[in-house]
Amino acid sequence: MPRSLVLGVNGQDGSYVAEALLRRGHEVIGIGRGGASRYVGSSPNFSYADLDLRDNDALAGFVAEVRPDFAFHFAAVHGAAGFHYEPVVADMLAVNVTALHVLLEHARREAPGMRIIYAGSSKIFPAPLAGVIDELTPARATCLYSIGKLTSRDLISFYRSQHGIAATNLILFNHESARRPARFFLPTIARGIAETLSNPRHSFRVHTLDFWIDWSAAEDIAELAVEIAERSDEGEFVLASGIVRHARLAVSELFAKYGLDAERHVLTSLERSDPGPSFSVSLARLERAIGRRPAKSLQDIVADMIASV
Repeated sequence: MPRSLVLGVNGQDGSYVAEALLRRGHEVIGIGRGGASRYVGSSPNFSYADLDLRDNDALAGFVAEVRPDFAFHFAAVHGAAGFHYEPVVADMLAVNVTALHVLLEHARREAPGMRIIYAGSSKIFPAPLAGVIDELTPARATCLYSIGKLTSRDLISFYRSQHGIAATNLILFNHESARRPARFFLPTIARGIAETLSNPRHSFRVHTLDFWIDWSAAEDIAELAVEIAERSDEGEFVLASGIVRHARLAVSELFAKYGLDAERHVLTSLERSDPGPSFSVSLARLERAIGRRPAKSLQDIVADMIASV
């Protein structure tokens, strides 16, 4: 039975990765903050460890003890749009970057066959996105969070080329679920729909609706991450739905599904503005490697969120 370590198992992404691994017959060891697993239920093949990933020595000792065949780094210090990383930059670098280095060093020194999957971010591509985005699109840091993700990407590239470590960076576009914290955009929209269904006079405010975005389901992304780990040793994959939407139109369609008019209920802090050019996300490398892409629709994602409100 393969043994997999999941960093960030109490988060949206890590919990879905752990569940996908369990379905595939892995023994799963989840690392999180807090005394118990938040989402992953009791299973003879699942164990949980409360470990602060800012303590890199403790993480190194734990990895050496459990000796996983696969390690999934899906932990992050991460905030919604507009979040300021300056006050937490040391924590962000320790969790988002140095914890990855701990895994890479363990593989180099003790376990050269260990497979490492890292949750990177499309934030490495400066806004506004335009044209076709893929693994070869030029990247540039525009915030502290993207600096961390670019550093991790370079770490993986270095350990692959210099030490032959089987590590993969996943460039993740927006992916959502009922486990996404309420402060993020799509959960705000889902909660707004739910509250409007209860109170037809309800209204709420978001910053803007004038942007282009690719939304996929976190469950789909987790399944693909596990399949990549088991079937491919490419150094990098873009993961997205491959369907780019204008947020204003998408929100209007989501409200209309429930017989509601978004214009009456969704207020914006910014006046209508030009969202700039659209873009597209190429999943050609993903489809060549594993033959599929995310499948769940945006309406299904939001329906799940509404059901959980």
